[in-house]
Amino acid sequence: MAHNTPEGRPAAVQRGHEIFDLDVSYVRWFSLGIVVLLIATAAAAFIIMGGLRISHPAAREPQPEQGSASAPFATLQSTPQDELRSYRRSKATALEGYRWVDRREGVVRIPIERAMELVAADGSAR
Repeated sequence: MAHNTPEGRPAAVQRGHEIFDLDVSYVRWFSLGIVVLLIATAAAAFIIMGGLRISHPAAREPQPEQGSASAPFATLQSTPQDELRSYRRSKATALEGYRWVDRREGVVRIPIERAMELVAADGSAR
């Protein structure tokens, strides 16, 4: 008799019922597969990233002096607001003023507002 069947009663399988015993071997294999996959992924990342590279101080290039023109990075401006203001002023002047682009060909630059009015008035221009 089965261990979970009371005395005097037929086993659950004989009565047509299911047995609720869980087969955990699949869970074990799945867990083992996940662990192996994690280890393989970590090893591949370690190899791709170059392992444990330690740079030696003697192998490094000498650092350029501060203020050197050959510095590998851009220096910050002390007052970028002034340059930004002048840049925006020049762009606004280009958008809002009249100017010859090519006098021989008769090409002029007109204010953007006026250009939009002309395009809107001329329905064929697209």
